[in-house]
Amino acid sequence: MRRWRPLEPDIRCFIAAFVVALCTRSVVAQTTNVVDQFDPSGAIGYSYSAGQIGRVWTNWFGGAFQSLDWDSTSDGNTNPASGSMKITALFSGANNQFEVYNGPDGFNPPLSGVQYTNFQCDVRFSADSAVTTNGGQLTFGHLQFGVIIPGFGQDYFGSVDVPVSNTNWVHISVPIDAASDTNLLQMSDLLIHIYGPYSGSPLNGTSTLWVDNIQFIAPAVTNNCTIDWNQVHQHIDGFGASSAWRSSWSTSQADMFFSTNSGTGVSLDGKINFAFNGVGLSLLRNHIAFANSTAATATPSTAEINIMKFAQARGAKVWSAPWTPPVGFKSTNDIYDGNHATGGGVNGGSYSGNGNDATNLAYASQLANYVYSMSNTYHINIYALSMQNEPDANVTSYEACQWTGQQFHDFATNLYSALAAKGVGSTKIILPESQNWASRTSLFTATLNDSNAADVVSIVADHNYVPNNQVGDTATPLQLSTSGKALWETEVAQIGGGYDGSVTNAVYWAGRIHAFLTAAQANAWHYWWLIAQANDNEGLTDTNGVPAKRMYALGQFSRFVRPGYYRIDADNGGSAQISAYKDSQSSDFAIVAINPNSTNLTQVFSFSNFPGASALTPWMTTSDLSLAAQPTVGITNASFTYTLPAMSIVTFAGTVTNTPPTIASFSHSVGHSSLLVSGLPGATYTLLGSTELINWLPLQSTNPSASPFTMIDTSFVTNAKAFYRVKETP
Repeated sequence: MRRWRPLEPDIRCFIAAFVVALCTRSVVAQTTNVVDQFDPSGAIGYSYSAGQIGRVWTNWFGGAFQSLDWDSTSDGNTNPASGSMKITALFSGANNQFEVYNGPDGFNPPLSGVQYTNFQCDVRFSADSAVTTNGGQLTFGHLQFGVIIPGFGQDYFGSVDVPVSNTNWVHISVPIDAASDTNLLQMSDLLIHIYGPYSGSPLNGTSTLWVDNIQFIAPAVTNNCTIDWNQVHQHIDGFGASSAWRSSWSTSQADMFFSTNSGTGVSLDGKINFAFNGVGLSLLRNHIAFANSTAATATPSTAEINIMKFAQARGAKVWSAPWTPPVGFKSTNDIYDGNHATGGGVNGGSYSGNGNDATNLAYASQLANYVYSMSNTYHINIYALSMQNEPDANVTSYEACQWTGQQFHDFATNLYSALAAKGVGSTKIILPESQNWASRTSLFTATLNDSNAADVVSIVADHNYVPNNQVGDTATPLQLSTSGKALWETEVAQIGGGYDGSVTNAVYWAGRIHAFLTAAQANAWHYWWLIAQANDNEGLTDTNGVPAKRMYALGQFSRFVRPGYYRIDADNGGSAQISAYKDSQSSDFAIVAINPNSTNLTQVFSFSNFPGASALTPWMTTSDLSLAAQPTVGITNASFTYTLPAMSIVTFAGTVTNTPPTIASFSHSVGHSSLLVSGLPGATYTLLGSTELINWLPLQSTNPSASPFTMIDTSFVTNAKAFYRVKETP
């Protein structure tokens, strides 16, 4: 529920208003979202002729407001079958403003300022309305239009001063620029406002204003996305979430998260049955339970062994993160109430290890024991190991421990040595998993700047918690400089605010995944919990294990963009968020298209440099569908057109049809006796004098710009759109 409060005069300092030229009506061939034409039938189910306009439009604040009615006798189009909204105000020194808005229901879903780039309406003032002087001109006051912003503030995107000489209908057209004003990215309400003393000379007396034909306009443009097979970007490691502190699952739960099977799930309380389509997550992040000892021989554990086995059996890679080391490895503990540490010493505190001291050696040994135990005892292969969950979180309410960048540097080589000593040296090391994306680069730069330490680290990872995360983060994530290491986003959620399993929430999260894959060029992306443990949006399901739409939004990526895929160029000129990917192990590819708009969007897809493709299968998540297959779409002349439903995520799965020759040869040109073929998994090679003979099995395509690889001539290969790369060996 909204709080009601007056607008302070000094709020004018952040009003972004434009004085709009008065113009005559013109008809333009554009896409229009009509908000209200004030016809007798009314809007959103409320009849204006039955006196229900107050259920749609009302005064938000401002003592000058007197009344709001539907006037059937006055229409901006002189249409006798229609009418307009009549607003009456009485201005005085004490009551100097009014704010009318459609806030009781607003726009649901919100309107996108990316799609709708122009606001229009018609206004008329009564000749006996109060007047003021602005810029030497006598006017009926400064009329503003805007949107509500978080914190119950107002952002006015346009305004007009109607001269007292004009008492006819005036057509208003205001540009909307969501690129420079991010408050307009998602517009939930429309504000109509007059602040009496805006120009310094106050309004006094009664004013009567009519408003009609409120609408938002989108340019009539063709949405054309060009997808280029040869423009290759980052490798994809996968998508996942965490099972932290969960102990066991059913087979159907495991299938829902980690397989591509369809089935019937049962809620945790056993009362709800629901159909699901498996989202095919490829990564599982689990919690390491600290050892109750500082002995190097101690072995940490986890409650999630059953879940880890389920995930691994379905092809997912399992990786682990500690929330805290044992108490004895920390220099401070959690809150002390005078008698004891309230959390047993594990909540909060700072890691005490440095260099090659006993703490570092012992703790590294413990984590290596954990990885070895998972493999030897439970046959669970730990793909990667994080050194610490959120080392910059200064908290005492749950397991936590703070680290410095230098401590990570010192510990990395100790951990690698301990893993190697236990025979699990292939386990990838992750750091730093800080709580905010790109905010604490100092936690990993000391390690990456030292070649000895950098050599043992495989993945740079961060979470994405931000100050406004409760209402959603729309900031473009930065691409971190990781010295060639894989870049993972490993935890994010909306904390608090109640549960929202809607498609609107799903489209928001699909947009965040898109941003991390395209702008940040992340190699992997994770949500927080698989199954929520609080009544908010921390899980892909609710607390009862019933899926939220955001689970399927993630599945639109994870089910089709598998480990080993590469992102390729998808250059789109429209408002849809589109990314594309191809497999390095087969001829498969996928396109993910997100329509965040409240209306359907006709989208054109054009293929460039493709080895050939004839058809695609769309998979769709909307308010009514959850990762559901749709009829096949044909490709003609390297192009196809598809209507993306309003508020939807659509993944197009396809396979290229041209295959390369199975055997090719080329001159041995780099001056060494052997060559390693990179980016061609499954290929075999034989050195024949000065010629390297390659037996090339599947079509392969890799990034030609990566160093230290050298491009070699492939002009002899016909009918194949691919790159060969070779690396010299001493």
